[in-house]
Amino acid sequence: MRLVSYRPLFAASALMMALFGAITLAVFSGGETPARAVTRWTVEVNTEGFNPRQCNIVRNDEVEFKNTSNQPIRVFHPEIGGAPAVFDETLAAGATSSALGFNFGGTYVVESGLGHSVTIFNPNTGPGTPGCSKEAPTPSPTPTGTATPTATPKPPMPAKCTWNGCAVAVGLASDGD
Repeated sequence: MRLVSYRPLFAASALMMALFGAITLAVFSGGETPARAVTRWTVEVNTEGFNPRQCNIVRNDEVEFKNTSNQPIRVFHPEIGGAPAVFDETLAAGATSSALGFNFGGTYVVESGLGHSVTIFNPNTGPGTPGCSKEAPTPSPTPTGTATPTATPKPPMPAKCTWNGCAVAVGLASDGD
C-alpha cells in the first residue's frame, strides 16, 4: 500500500497565496494620497482689492474672505453662461464670509463688487504646493539708503621713502658677537 503525502501540495499553495497577497498589496495600496486635515485660508478684501491676489491651495482646502475696510463689499464667484453665482456674499466691515470649499481641480476667479479679483488655483492632479499668504503692502515702503563702504586708505609709506615703490632691504639682526 502506498501513502500519499499532501504536504508539498499544501506548502506550494500557501506560498502561492502569500505571493499573490504581496502583489495585491503592492499594486493596490501605493497610489492613495494620505488623509490630511483641511486647511482654511483667509483672503483679505478691501476697497483696494484682494490680499493676496493669487492663492494656491490643495484639494479639500477652504478659502474664506475677510473684509478689512470700513464699508460693505460684495464678494462672489461668477458662473459661466449667466447662471447665478455659487458663492455670493456681501461682507460688512470687519466681517468674514462662510468658507468656500474646493474639492476638485481648476482655476477659479473670485471677484468683488468693486471690480477687483483673486485667482484661486487648485491642481488637477497631485497634492500641489499651497501658498495663500498675505502680500507686502502696496506700494512697498521706500527703501532707506544703504551704507556704502568707504575707500580703503593707502598703507603708510616706509620711513625715508620719497618716491613710489621704495625698495625694502632685508636686514639681519645680530647680538654683537
